[in-house]
Amino acid sequence: MIPAAIQALLPQQPGEENRIGHSGAQVVMYEDCVLKVQPDTGNAANEGIMLRFLKGRLPVPEVLAEAVQGEMRYLLMTRLRGRMLCDETFLDNQPLLARRMADAAEMLWNVDIAGCPCSYVLNDVLQKAEADIAAGRVTIDTANQPETYGAGGFASPEALLAWLKTNRPPETLVLSHGDFCLPNILADEKGIVGFLDLGQAGCADRWRDLDQGLWSMWANTTGLFGGRARTFERNALFSSLNLPLDEEKLRYYSLLSELCP
Repeated sequence: MIPAAIQALLPQQPGEENRIGHSGAQVVMYEDCVLKVQPDTGNAANEGIMLRFLKGRLPVPEVLAEAVQGEMRYLLMTRLRGRMLCDETFLDNQPLLARRMADAAEMLWNVDIAGCPCSYVLNDVLQKAEADIAAGRVTIDTANQPETYGAGGFASPEALLAWLKTNRPPETLVLSHGDFCLPNILADEKGIVGFLDLGQAGCADRWRDLDQGLWSMWANTTGLFGGRARTFERNALFSSLNLPLDEEKLRYYSLLSELCP
């Protein structure tokens, strides 16, 4: 049952469920608005908070209404127009895809983070990871990459956490999207027109997004999620950003993500 405050604002015409993505949220698309329904976790609450903070700073949906009912959070937002960067238009043009990803990253990093209400600095993330391991929310079985643990990898999440604490790199804080993947960035022929799924957005080092973005470009380009496999140029994003590739930081943030369910 949709909360009355949300139901009153929905169009009479039925919406269409959007099944793109892997967040587990239910997303219903209407002509001019979007309803997102998901368990009332910290990330779900953060999304509305960050959308309000970013209003006027970035092209993001505007919050029309928000409600919690039972264990579910309902977020009604305006609908942004544009093509997701996982669209064939971009996947078939790797230089354009890299340029649009670079444009999106630079837009995020140019936002003034003074007063940003959400933080993903390493101190906070590592403390949360330690608590999640202790509570059993993070285990060997929750790993995204099979090579993280076992032969050639780490013995356990506790061992990985110890390594991350010992080898933590210096941070240069920017606005981080937190799920910097192709389906969460909208563009047209002129440039970036919108950012979606900002429940993990906040202050963090830019390599947090670069690790996610590079993986998403590789996964979508090579056909991991279906579709035609294409050649992936790993350095294209960094060339577009005029940024040297830092393999150590990429590896660090990739391993850190294993402890962030």
